Amino acid sequence: MPKAEEDIQKDKEKLLNSLKECSGIVTFACEKVGLSRQTFYRWYRDDAEFKERADAINELQIDIAEASLLKKIQKGDTTAIIFYLKTKGKSRGYTERKEIVAPDGVGVQVTSKDFDVSKLSDEERKLLLSIAEKQDKSAKE
Repeated sequence: MPKAEEDIQKDKEKLLNSLKECSGIVTFACEKVGLSRQTFYRWYRDDAEFKERADAINELQIDIAEASLLKKIQKGDTTAIIFYLKTKGKSRGYTERKEIVAPDGVGVQVTSKDFDVSKLSDEERKLLLSIAEKQDKSAKE
């Protein structure tokens, strides 16, 4: 006999709370409340509100990670700066490789010259960080 709708809603609520407590990791959240991953993904697929709330939890985790990354960048962490530029600075050419697709759909790989951020002075890194932050703010507006 299928569970009553009220019980299903309670389970969904428990799972979403667990998902938040488990930093968005589905397997851990499901184990914590005794539900299967298949149940999570079925609800995620079939219930728009459940999906929206689960996505919001995931977005929160990404926001937390971005905030931590920006703190490292502000401290001059070269690896964090390079990672940020390779992901957020692509439109400015901060990539190691680009794929160009010809009109016939065939991809051609082009390798660009590496940009070594570690060779920049502290002042140049601060300027670069300032520019990246302004770019990020304008992209969000």
